[in-house]
Amino acid sequence: MAAALKFSLNGTEYEAVPVKLERKKLYGWTDVVATDAAGNVCTTAQVDPDGELIVPPGAVKSGILDEDGAWVERSELVAVDAEGKELPIVPSSFGQTIELKDKASDEEFLDHAWKSVYQLDNPDLAAAVGKDIYSFTFNYRSDASPDDGYLLAADGKAFLFDGEKLEFEYIGIAEESALDDPAEEEAPAEDDELDFSMM
Repeated sequence: MAAALKFSLNGTEYEAVPVKLERKKLYGWTDVVATDAAGNVCTTAQVDPDGELIVPPGAVKSGILDEDGAWVERSELVAVDAEGKELPIVPSSFGQTIELKDKASDEEFLDHAWKSVYQLDNPDLAAAVGKDIYSFTFNYRSDASPDDGYLLAADGKAFLFDGEKLEFEYIGIAEESALDDPAEEEAPAEDDELDFSMM
């Protein structure tokens, strides 16, 4: 069974299993399949830079090397900030109770780029949330880059939005300028002289 998230709202605890909403489940999808003359499904492959070897799918993987060219395991990597200081690891939201205490405005909610949306099938939680929007720190797995989580309800279901806040810079007019009045523009002088060299 999938892990459940635990929420605390007004002294009452609620539990719900998040189900990720995917675009293809909402709108459907199509697959394009290439086949040969016999009807066999074709697969893609790559050719090495020399054009001598065919590299089948899955034969090439990305990796991380240190300055000396030695292989580095992902478990050895450490997240740092712009100044090189190590960032603390934020625990997963699944291992703790998320306290819903901070309400968010519609504008604050909409000022985000959403990575994922999860449906939480718990009518009691949805009823407790009502028409409010609650914000909290959400981290699907333990790492150094937690996201902004927002919880809201609609049609008897609760929905968890996971994303990052977008920073909008104000763009204004640097300096004001008067528009030219077409009526005040001087009409170009007409040249009545006929130039025979143009014929």
